[in-house]
Amino acid sequence: MGDEMFLSPRYLANIENKGQHPSVQIFLELMERYHVSVDQILFGEEAGGKTTARRQLDALADDLNDTEIGIIIATAQALLDAREKGE
Repeated sequence: MGDEMFLSPRYLANIENKGQHPSVQIFLELMERYHVSVDQILFGEEAGGKTTARRQLDALADDLNDTEIGIIIATAQALLDAREKGE
């Protein structure tokens, strides 16, 4: 990710390990890249009714065709069925 965004390893390490705040430009690009909203950052994970993981899944699903969506639906249903059976 650092290479794609032209960020130095030191800059990323300072953000990750030392609590340095990224620039506004980098912050906004990260939010867009990982489909995280400002509301989620300011008000918590459930802001807007969807978690970050849900927003990421929604964004990925936009690029899938109907066959691929069908596979994901079947997989999700199998997971729910397994949970219901206590597996």
